[in-house]
Amino acid sequence: MSWSSGDFRASAELLGKTGMLEEQKSPRFKKRETEVYIGNLPLDISEVLQKAPGPGPARITAFTRFIPKTHSDARKPETPRTGVFAVPMEMRGPFLVLLLRECFRDLSWLATVWNVSGEVGLLVTSVVPQTPFFWAMHVTETLQENMQTLFGALAVAEEQQPYLQPSVVQRGTRGLAEHHLGDYGWAWNRCWVVDRVDHWAVVMFIDFGQLATIPVQSLRSLDSDDFWAIPPLTQPFMLEEGILSSCQVINRILKGKITGTLNLESHILKFEEFK
Repeated sequence: MSWSSGDFRASAELLGKTGMLEEQKSPRFKKRETEVYIGNLPLDISEVLQKAPGPGPARITAFTRFIPKTHSDARKPETPRTGVFAVPMEMRGPFLVLLLRECFRDLSWLATVWNVSGEVGLLVTSVVPQTPFFWAMHVTETLQENMQTLFGALAVAEEQQPYLQPSVVQRGTRGLAEHHLGDYGWAWNRCWVVDRVDHWAVVMFIDFGQLATIPVQSLRSLDSDDFWAIPPLTQPFMLEEGILSSCQVINRILKGKITGTLNLESHILKFEEFK
């Protein structure tokens, strides 16, 4: 199922019947002590590597630290596990800088994400399973205008955009591909080719913060700068405490406050949901 010209119900329904983004109550979060590392973890940590579920190649790793028991402390209460999480590759600064240069020819978006502060409403677009990281749209009037303008333009242009020849699809190619919006169905959205393996392309859906693996022949051209005038609609966040317990929060609005930024990756804002 895909959009046809003039019909962009899938993305438009996110705005609600009145054209306003609808607020929905989110599932509870699991409380958990967390530590975050940028890049490689310290060599002295004994860890178990777990591949997080989700579409596309394994892209997120969650590391759990175990404290081994000795005979002397066998009867002592078990020490609680500490979750240790690596920042997802697609949220890291170098990755986003490359994306912005190749798709938007402009890095100013990175400066604007720091302007989000205080009490906010966040429309969740993607969750990194079993980690505190997620992508969300900061709900403002400007966001709603940009959503209507962008999704409307893509719906009209969809059938007019030719499919890309497989020979021209490579890392850095920007284009148009079908993106699954859960209960809202499929919609054509902006994407950026992160990698290519034979007849498959790994793409980043820029306005939703999601990676997916799709057939190379399913990519449409979207090279006109007019389609890239609107900056990414979504941005990365991290829960101040706990992890998201379910992907059911996707396409729902969380209300809370910004409590700070992540060390060494200051474009990732820390978020605390109101109880």
